[in-house]
Amino acid sequence: MRSAIKKALFNFGGYSFWILLVLWAAFSLILRGCESTCYHEVVKSVASPDGKQVAEISIGDCGGATTDFFGGVDIKSDNPKLTAERIFTFAGRPEETGLEVRWVNDTELIISVSDLYKARRINPNGRKSADLKVKYEYRK
Repeated sequence: MRSAIKKALFNFGGYSFWILLVLWAAFSLILRGCESTCYHEVVKSVASPDGKQVAEISIGDCGGATTDFFGGVDIKSDNPKLTAERIFTFAGRPEETGLEVRWVNDTELIISVSDLYKARRINPNGRKSADLKVKYEYRK
């Protein structure tokens, strides 16, 4: 009787191991199929006249045909103390918003759009630094 119990417990442990292994593999495959398919791409970089700061226009997509593109304008600097900051976001592609980015001088950036309905977030303070002033314009 004692050996029958040992055999039953041994078989139960073996079966449990293989069942759990198969369930783990199936669950891993399901999760891998649900990974984000988002991508981001820098479509244009505009350097300041002195080259110390760069305004990057990027777009992203998270669903192919089911979702619209989205994008933003990020300011990057060669100064390690200043981190990149997103100062403007929009829906769609940059050309759909009429987005134009230009530097007036080394510390002043103008972001111009022709479709305000596509604008999502405007950060009027820009980077919290005296080194950068951001102005926004609407063009008809």
